[in-house]
Amino acid sequence: MTPTFQKIEPVSKKARIVAQLREAITSGAIQSGEQIVEGKMAQQFGVGQGLIREALIELEHQGFVQRTPFSGTQVPKLSLEDAKQIFDVRIELEPLAFSLAGHKATPEERAEIEQLASKAKQGADADDIDMFFENHLAFRKKVWEVSGNRYLQQTLERLVIPLYALYLIRRSYNREGLRQTVLDCIEHQDRILQAYKDGNVERAQKIARDFLTKMKEYLGTRLLPTG
Repeated sequence: MTPTFQKIEPVSKKARIVAQLREAITSGAIQSGEQIVEGKMAQQFGVGQGLIREALIELEHQGFVQRTPFSGTQVPKLSLEDAKQIFDVRIELEPLAFSLAGHKATPEERAEIEQLASKAKQGADADDIDMFFENHLAFRKKVWEVSGNRYLQQTLERLVIPLYALYLIRRSYNREGLRQTVLDCIEHQDRILQAYKDGNVERAQKIARDFLTKMKEYLGTRLLPTG
């Protein structure tokens, strides 16, 4: 099913295209596994194909689409087994990022991590799932960056960001389960930050590993099943 988009005004074209495409993906108007044809989108939006390509690159960074050379662009379609395998790798790698970041973070970087965690909590308190996930993912991405290991950072970005996009795409499946997961994430953030404040990086690493192990157990039940 291909949605019909309205032509838009020149102001902030790219941002508005990104917003409309993201809404179409999260609402299910563009479904998982569906191909997005740049030429067709450009015609519907009434813009050049280059601008559509820029918007799709932005959406790729957000995890909402996958761009493959010679195959085009499509909305990710992860199976339950795919998600489990991602978590297997994530459980091994992401706690390392929290450990490295705990050792290397400057006071300014620590303050930025805390600010992102606070914004995620604000989103949770307001029951604003979009705001929560945007800032909770930013919190984690900042930790990956501060780890100082670009290979670790790049691997986690490739693995984890599509999962967060999937949570938003499938959020209507189990709203209560997702809400409980949000609360668990907030508790996880708080415990990590407290471990950092206490200077106990090893505890922060263990908290991260235990949290991810628990989240893997929820795949297909509380967390969202995949197609």
